[in-house]
Amino acid sequence: MLHKLYTKVLNKKICDYKIISKRCSALFINGLKATDSFVYITPYIDYNERMKEKDLIKAEIEKRKLQFDLLKLENLWSVYEELKTRKLEYDSRKQEVSKELEQFLKSKQEGDNVEKLKIQVHLLKENIRKLKEPLWSAEEAAITEALKLPNKLHNLTPDVDKIIYEHGSKPNNDKDHLKIGKDKNLLHFTKNENYYLKGDAALFELGAKFYFSKILKENNYTQFSNPDFSKSLIIEGCGEDHTNSDSTFILHHNEDNKVNIDSRLHLTGGGSLYSFFAYHAKNVLYAKVLPLTYFSMGRQYIPSPTEEDNLHHVSQSSVVQIFNATRNETELDGMLNNIIDLIKNIYTPLGYHYRLNYVAANKLNAWESLRLLIEMYSSSQKSYMEVGNIALSGDFISKRLMFTYTEEKQSKFPHILSGTILNVPKLLACALEQDGEFFLPQQFAIEN
Repeated sequence: MLHKLYTKVLNKKICDYKIISKRCSALFINGLKATDSFVYITPYIDYNERMKEKDLIKAEIEKRKLQFDLLKLENLWSVYEELKTRKLEYDSRKQEVSKELEQFLKSKQEGDNVEKLKIQVHLLKENIRKLKEPLWSAEEAAITEALKLPNKLHNLTPDVDKIIYEHGSKPNNDKDHLKIGKDKNLLHFTKNENYYLKGDAALFELGAKFYFSKILKENNYTQFSNPDFSKSLIIEGCGEDHTNSDSTFILHHNEDNKVNIDSRLHLTGGGSLYSFFAYHAKNVLYAKVLPLTYFSMGRQYIPSPTEEDNLHHVSQSSVVQIFNATRNETELDGMLNNIIDLIKNIYTPLGYHYRLNYVAANKLNAWESLRLLIEMYSSSQKSYMEVGNIALSGDFISKRLMFTYTEEKQSKFPHILSGTILNVPKLLACALEQDGEFFLPQQFAIEN
């Protein structure tokens, strides 16, 4: 009866909130699906800790303008907790009865008491067996929904975009980088997925990457070599939808056999956050090695967000990506201040107009607590365009991908700062549209 009652409760919740039984998470795999999929990582779910600040969560969901149903999550979690408690009670009772039966059998006693205990053990085992499937279903529904809960907002995240620094004056012209690139034989552009840099533009790409890497190394950054491909669980662990072809390039199988959508490869490029976490997932560090200050030079592959063709929307970019890990929020805020100073030291000598902008809460990704944009003005777009960015995610991704460090015999989660500090095509587009003739910055020259 208890089994039937709880199954009815679970089914009602599932029907009420339109939960479907197919897989919707590559990151969380429990007993229900463990026979079909290998469990690489079991994410740390901090639901109870987060729900202590339920009012704050509601306010931040409103600031982000997300369509997240907190009541649905609470109800699903309540069903999961009820079933889990019931199973623990059955397990505890089974241990007690089994121990009592064992004592009777050791003393070689027989009779009604022994038979009753045997029947009780059998019934408890049967109840536990029947409870497993609804418990697994409830667990999957609750935890999958909990994984959609957005990150906490940083106290510096504004309600509307906030400019914190500006260098120089924006260009005053009507230049178009595609026309300039074609006229000066610097650019062969077909579509966002197909373009080539030529002459000084090709030198601009190489020079920019080496200029940035030189300064990063001088500031104690270590260069990292990352893979171009990441698994679905890493994509979801980093807070993106691994099934969304607008977020990442998904590799499909050519064979006719059925494809597991939760176990595919994604072309992300070595200059991406995913590639760094592909290395650090399920990794344990000693506290003394923190903070980590890494960077990578490579490609970044992102599906074009628009059909408008120009260098601001290309799907393949040469980038410099940074990855920092600290022990706590205080150290992370200190790291952010250092990065802002570093950005100024890198961009200001180039002589281009640029500004630093804190993005409004409603423009953040779910995994971000704060994002700083490096922007330059595009005369062809008549607006400021992103040429780089820095994002704070705290311990949000670390918990999902079990990236930990040990301190005083305790496991803790590093706080992460990451970002594309240089995106070559976007920087080149804005540089071509500056007032005056385009020239290769001295810092990007071959001799440097």
